[in-house]
Amino acid sequence: MSSVQANDVNYELHSLGWKAFQNLCVTVVSEIWGQTVQSFFDSHDGGRDGAFQGIWNSENDETFSGNFTVQCKFTSKPSEQIKLADLKDEIVKARRLASQGLADNYFLFSNARLTGTNEENIRHSFESIPGLKKFQAYGVDWMSQRIRESSRLRMLVPRVYGLGDLSQIMDERAYSQAVEILGALGDDLSKFVITNAFQSSAKALKEHGFVLLLGEPACGKSTIAASLAVGALDIWGSSTIKICSPEDFTKHWNPKEPKQLFWVDDAFGATQVDWAKTFAWNSAFPHIQAAIKKGAKVIFTSRDYIYKKSRESLKETALPLIRESQVVINVQDITINERQQILYNHIKLGDQSPKFKTKIKPFLASVAEHTKFSPETARRLGSPLFTKSLLISKLTVDDFVAYPMDFLIEIIRTLDIHSRAALALIFMRGGALPSPVEISPNEEKAITLMMSSSGHVRSAFSPLDGSLLLKTVENGVYMWRYKHPTIRDAFASLVAEDSELMDIYLVGSPMDKIFSEIACGDLGIEGVKVVIPSSKYGFLINRIKKYDTSQWYNKLALIRFLTYKCDKNFLEKFLNEFPQFVNGLHIQSYLYVSSDIDLLVKLYQYKLLSEDDRKSAVLSIKKLAVETPDSGFTSKSVRKLITNEEFDDILECVRIELLENLENVVEEWKESFEPDNDPEEHFDELKSSLSTFRTEFENDVDALGNIDLALEDINLSIENLRSEYWQEPDSGDFFKQEAAADKAETFGRSIFDDVDA
Repeated sequence: MSSVQANDVNYELHSLGWKAFQNLCVTVVSEIWGQTVQSFFDSHDGGRDGAFQGIWNSENDETFSGNFTVQCKFTSKPSEQIKLADLKDEIVKARRLASQGLADNYFLFSNARLTGTNEENIRHSFESIPGLKKFQAYGVDWMSQRIRESSRLRMLVPRVYGLGDLSQIMDERAYSQAVEILGALGDDLSKFVITNAFQSSAKALKEHGFVLLLGEPACGKSTIAASLAVGALDIWGSSTIKICSPEDFTKHWNPKEPKQLFWVDDAFGATQVDWAKTFAWNSAFPHIQAAIKKGAKVIFTSRDYIYKKSRESLKETALPLIRESQVVINVQDITINERQQILYNHIKLGDQSPKFKTKIKPFLASVAEHTKFSPETARRLGSPLFTKSLLISKLTVDDFVAYPMDFLIEIIRTLDIHSRAALALIFMRGGALPSPVEISPNEEKAITLMMSSSGHVRSAFSPLDGSLLLKTVENGVYMWRYKHPTIRDAFASLVAEDSELMDIYLVGSPMDKIFSEIACGDLGIEGVKVVIPSSKYGFLINRIKKYDTSQWYNKLALIRFLTYKCDKNFLEKFLNEFPQFVNGLHIQSYLYVSSDIDLLVKLYQYKLLSEDDRKSAVLSIKKLAVETPDSGFTSKSVRKLITNEEFDDILECVRIELLENLENVVEEWKESFEPDNDPEEHFDELKSSLSTFRTEFENDVDALGNIDLALEDINLSIENLRSEYWQEPDSGDFFKQEAAADKAETFGRSIFDDVDA
């Protein structure tokens, strides 16, 4: 696959800013020339932005040695030419450096255009300095050429993906995929800054084939994931797919195509745990493990509190990498240089007027140092929509950073009614609305209650694009989404405090979205902002009566809602209206992913489960313990449903009927093996159950002997099956080295000096 289609693309390097351009230059020296830059010096001291010592072989096979000085000359004006007159100060400093033996060789980098005539004049002036043996100048055309030719360089400075024409550096297939990836972020990638978190993520993806990006809301998880995904398209030639669910992974994974990268944003839920997704991932984890072993790469992102909660129901043993390959993005750990560069990029490249940039410039350093600073703070400061009511002063700017949700809620409150209705429509659709927009009768009713109409709502979307909303392309379909999940959080807060909005929400939203968004009663569930009061329980139950639970996935969604989102009062009212509901619950293996058993436990804790129903459930659990075998009855949650006498009875049944017959059980599992599967994964559930039973029977010598013999038999079977059917694939190459190290801080000149230029 050719990575270059044309040679005439240039990059808008004038939009980088002086500090970012310096970092780009040192990366070029390090990556293209293979030189280790000694250090970066302050821009007002010494006349050297960088230096190295040693031997350098030029592109023309010339060899130079001694001390090398690297100087960068930045301009914020596009198409600017660099001339000798622009370098008066540099020539003075070069004379001093050469006299001290620090500039045997002098390299000048500039993002301005360098014509042949100007280059000749500049070179003649510098090489006439005593002691300066070699001078070389490089302009924007040379820099752009190096970026075009080096996918490695583009990965190290991923902002260039937002500054150039992707169609010029990727083939048609990769280009179309990159457009979809970048469409999920708008122009945010053009403002991206290399951080330690990005470097750790790239390292984890290279070494493990998997990375889970964890962090609080608005910390930049998705932007890092997008940068890795575009880098994979470019440097690795991968087939990159952004998926939304475990089903999507199973659908798109191709065992015959090892170079696939899967990006899963908000893997376990957007603002709270999505239990349906969480349980479904348990079934998909063995497939992900197999895909990674065959060369695929996988990126998960999740809010930290969501992952912490979802871990209670995740079978991490099916994907050990989910523990081993985590990158926690802590905003407090972003260095001051990284914070400043992030803020600079968003202000410099944002939509604010030059007047606003000039007025806020004196306060930007303190914004970057604020304990509540996040990349999302920088993005909002760069957009006029979020600052239209901001009177710039130290106090107001500090408040803007310290209380971001309050400002966001106030912005939504002050929108016109049609824009608010547009936000409400996306909220009712669970955060994703296909375009062109088709409005259902229930949604039409909700919009009317908000004093808007379908025509006005449709016309309100485009003006919000890029600020509160984003129009993306997903699998060839245009979708309207919130620009950032925190906008959904803010709108949810408005719904929770406004009874009229709550009624509109309950009337217009599909039931599956209601189940995922709300809680009945204040259960302290983090991420849930729409708490339905008891006065609305009857209305919600009437809507459930019209819900088609004959479809298994609808019933599963209802069961999970009742289990995790409802207080005792609601469950009591629900069972009064559906007295046969408990009889329709089924206990199946494996218990750790059984939503039905979780609901039975919840009802038992609330004293809403009859003794007959409880005993019936225990009999089913006892049967599964032997026949599957399923050790889930030993978990803390299921134990709540079982008396001590019943627990001892189940263990005795396991000892007699299972453990004394393990040789036949293992043989049956061997016979059920399918050659396309990984033998280790095939036996994983059996090994897990036996390991649990080993703990329960730790004082029973005979039981332990039977279990150990079975585990040895399983391990031997795995080795035999692996050698017969399954081979480890060669690991693909990805991101051959980590990104360049963070440069030392500069002193004297503020990075924000030219933010309003």
